[in-house]
Amino acid sequence: MPLPMIDFRKALAVFSALAMTLAIVAIALHFPGQISMDTSMQLYEAQTGRSVSWAPPFMSALMRWLGGSERGTAGVVVICSLLTYLSLAMVANSALRLRAAAGQARLSILRATACVLLLLNPVLLIYVGIVWKDVLFSSAMSAAVALSFAAAAAEGRRALAWAAMAAALLAMALQIRQQGIFMAPLLLGLPILAVVAGRQGARARRIGAAAILVATFVLSLLVTQALVAQSIANSGDKSHSVGFRNIMLYDIAGIVARSATPTAALPVAITPQQREAVRSAYSSERIDYLIGSREAMVWLDSIPDNQRARVWRKFIRREPAAFLEHKWFVFLALLDVNGIDGCLPMHVGVSGNADYLRAEGIAEGSNARAIGLYAFAEWFFDWPIFRHWFYALVLLAAVATTLLTENVRRAHASSAGSSSRHASVAGVSTRYKRSRSFGWSSDTRYGRKPPWIV
Repeated sequence: MPLPMIDFRKALAVFSALAMTLAIVAIALHFPGQISMDTSMQLYEAQTGRSVSWAPPFMSALMRWLGGSERGTAGVVVICSLLTYLSLAMVANSALRLRAAAGQARLSILRATACVLLLLNPVLLIYVGIVWKDVLFSSAMSAAVALSFAAAAAEGRRALAWAAMAAALLAMALQIRQQGIFMAPLLLGLPILAVVAGRQGARARRIGAAAILVATFVLSLLVTQALVAQSIANSGDKSHSVGFRNIMLYDIAGIVARSATPTAALPVAITPQQREAVRSAYSSERIDYLIGSREAMVWLDSIPDNQRARVWRKFIRREPAAFLEHKWFVFLALLDVNGIDGCLPMHVGVSGNADYLRAEGIAEGSNARAIGLYAFAEWFFDWPIFRHWFYALVLLAAVATTLLTENVRRAHASSAGSSSRHASVAGVSTRYKRSRSFGWSSDTRYGRKPPWIV
């Protein structure tokens, strides 16, 4: 018996209305935002216009532009909520319109229900109101991917406009969190694919469109960097250098902790006491635990800045087995294979540096909404939706299903047209939409709706 079907216009209206409703609900639940230690430091930076932490300065500058204090945090909550939920609606819009253009103007009730359930993912509702650079980064990346899908589904100048907006947003996302330097340039391939792959017209025109997007990305990066530097002084290049520094130090610590090589034979001088301190503090769950050991950090910080990369490479060459073992267990920790005991599942209320919060006129504590939200979230802590491996499996299924669907479509159609662009964007984006690299933190659980559902 065939499943009931729904017209794509009705499905799109339902998805869009639900996404907007959920964004409003999220804003109302979290307003003016959940504040933690990192947030309190960036709020202080926003007020003083001076960097006092290791955090990239972009979110501090953004909160300063939004008015600082609770106005700044509330603005971030609004931005994250709208970017997250409306990007999901935009992906649904693009996918449904591509289906309609291919002659599939109706959607099965089963697929429509799956889309609704994914929009209702409680992890999204729980996280969008936490004022963390992690959440802002994830929301911006998701919006950039959604804009790339919109570009793939559009034609002419509209396609280029959507793609240019995606490139500009990626340039800003690059500066929000340290791993942006690794992800944003790779994801720039999505809007480029959207305006190049499967397009008709002269090759020179497609190359020109790609060049415009690269130029948009670079120009947006330079302009926002200049604006941030004007707003937050003394920040240096924390958007980039801290990320590379942390990766190398974490890898060195992991090798030292896991290697069976005698201490005296290690590539860099280290005392038995220092090595024991590194072994005691090191965890594949996250780098933060190393900071708790003064002796371990004294040794790691003793490696000169201009020698760190050379020392890192030397350790990898001399201890490849320990390096690979370290990376493997960090990856398993990233997937939450052993649960979420080593990370903060969520944060509610206001806490942090008391002096900084007092300077902002913000009182510490939790209100009834925050307490209720945490009680709601606790229901899901043991569910697969609070595990990264679940989303990794979903994305693998998304890639496989997208490729299979496209092969079937090509077998029954003489030309792929915009459908091939959609498949190209989907194939790349699903590998990155859920990425939080290198095990730096394990606090953000952002599931994204895979486009193959619709």
